Amino acid sequence: MADLWKQTSSQTRAEGWAVVHRTTTPEERYRILVAASVARRAALDTARNHQRHDWAFWAAVWDAATAVAVCDRIGSHYNVLVAPLAAVMPSLAHCRRDEFSIRELQGAILKGGG
Repeated sequence: MADLWKQTSSQTRAEGWAVVHRTTTPEERYRILVAASVARRAALDTARNHQRHDWAFWAAVWDAATAVAVCDRIGSHYNVLVAPLAAVMPSLAHCRRDEFSIRELQGAILKGGG
């Protein structure tokens, strides 16, 4: 996964992040980045517990968490940002935002299921 993240050009990832920035409000970005920070922290803890110190691992998780939050807005950039993590979590390969209502998504998050 980390190697796949490293193989993706930084220009391509930057373009994905630019689309995230353009398609979200400042408040949405704040919330998305908070959620991505939590995911990154969990990835850092996991890496440390397994004595793996490759920063590309947590960077891939950061990108993927952000992409999942806005998948219905960023088109093909979703695939760019999520692909490394989707290599080990295939369920992330497709945007699933349209499969749930906002209320269902919020309920899953509040229950700890999302």
